[in-house]
Amino acid sequence: MIDGGPSVLFDAVVLLLSQEGAEALVGEPAARDFVADAFTHCKFIGFSVGAEALLLRSGVAPDADEGLLHLGDAGATTRFVKACRKLRLWSREASVKL
Repeated sequence: MIDGGPSVLFDAVVLLLSQEGAEALVGEPAARDFVADAFTHCKFIGFSVGAEALLLRSGVAPDADEGLLHLGDAGATTRFVKACRKLRLWSREASVKL
């Protein structure tokens, strides 16, 4: 349930969506807010190819910074978990707190 808890409650976010799943969520304000808030709160965000549409519709470019990690290759999950050890991508804060 996407509107069951805001992204601020989580240390990191993973968007593992099929193309169809993302298309269903791009029209949901709660889903877009969840993603946009996660980005604004400097969370690390891992995502599948299918989730790119939801990222874009939420105002988040999939290649915006090193805190957005595409989970498409064999070592991606390991890189994501290692990145999450930092808890937040504080360098993003300057770009989202204008």
